[in-house]
Amino acid sequence: MLERRLWSNIGLLLIAFFAFLGLWHTFVSSRFLQVVPTSTTSAYTLYTESQSGYPSRALQLPERDYNQLIDLNFNFSIVNFICNDSQPLLLLVLVHSSPSNFAKRKTIRETWGQKDENIKVLFLIGSVTSSDLQKTLEDENRLHNDFVQGTFLDTYRNITYKHVMAFKYSIYHCPQAKYILKTDDDVFVNMPTMMNFLKYDLSPYGAENVLFCTPRRNSKVLRSYRSKWRVSFAEYPDRIYPTYCPGWTLLYSPDVVFALYKEAQKAAYFWIDDIHITGTLIKKINVVHTDIESLVLSQWNLYKIVSFYYNVSDPFLYGRANMKQSEIRALWKFVKMHDAPKYIFRDFH
Repeated sequence: MLERRLWSNIGLLLIAFFAFLGLWHTFVSSRFLQVVPTSTTSAYTLYTESQSGYPSRALQLPERDYNQLIDLNFNFSIVNFICNDSQPLLLLVLVHSSPSNFAKRKTIRETWGQKDENIKVLFLIGSVTSSDLQKTLEDENRLHNDFVQGTFLDTYRNITYKHVMAFKYSIYHCPQAKYILKTDDDVFVNMPTMMNFLKYDLSPYGAENVLFCTPRRNSKVLRSYRSKWRVSFAEYPDRIYPTYCPGWTLLYSPDVVFALYKEAQKAAYFWIDDIHITGTLIKKINVVHTDIESLVLSQWNLYKIVSFYYNVSDPFLYGRANMKQSEIRALWKFVKMHDAPKYIFRDFH
């Protein structure tokens, strides 16, 4: 009798033990596992405060937001989860790229966009109409794992979708990034100096209300049919644009990205992303542009470096806009030959 009761008690204990394991597995899975989106699923719940200690602002958004991009039904057709660990990330770089710009992406990967534990670089593209081109892009992504592609056509008039997609990616898939840099694939970033700038002049723990750019003021709205920048009165009725920043270099803090994203998701679409996001929408969230024109390499200093490899004493974070690949490679060679200044804020002011 005692032996039978003993075995009965052992059986009950085993049942209770395995039931506990099942409940614990369900709890852990719901709290820690990442949902990987496909073409038909949502990745709304990606991070909780318990994962890696990074609270996600995405949890403040409605679930349907993940599959909405302004006025479009949306999904990521290619997405790489490069921030999915407990490693703190200082800088997330989101590069607007045209799908056919293979050589420009290669140049960035081999120069300032080289892999680094404190930096993640991704190239943002839209959809293409050619199946052959799409296959080539997928092959490139399999090789480098650095694409984000959205389900909107990659055209000039759709560039605002690409900009807001950059915000969406950073909010949902990289909440641990302390700073977000939006740039283009014909830009040079002086990455060693940028790292010191973020760590020592700003803060390695992040900052708030950051929008560092090169503001443009009192720009007239172009109405001429001969201009590719022509905007009709129906699209924009005012005569002068608000102060805005050209999109080739925009350094954001995550709080500014989140505030702009929420405004962009409910605002009427406007196709010039620089003006819409860093002009119209930035006014709504009361963030001031910080002018970093003095930290852009002058045309004269660029000429001295590229043509003669002369040393320049002025610290810089960026080359010029619309650079040639040969110029980007020359600047990278120059940067690797010289130590980055630890502090540049005093020169910045």
